Amino acid sequence: MDDHYYVWTPSGTDITQRWRMLGWRPPSETLEYQKKWTSFKELPTRSLSEEDRSAVQLVLRSNVITWPGEHR
Repeated sequence: MDDHYYVWTPSGTDITQRWRMLGWRPPSETLEYQKKWTSFKELPTRSLSEEDRSAVQLVLRSNVITWPGEHR
């Protein structure tokens, strides 16, 4: 590591403050990501044809995770 850029940070420090000083922005504050996740969250509310709905349900049923000792 280059000692020129090394800054000791005590435990419990919010490291994101330093990242922000260097130009980083979290995805939750970036308009592109906000639009992306808004669109993603709306997917289940969009209307599906009956054929598509049954295909989605089939996939969801086939991807059920069972834990050891659990019976379904």
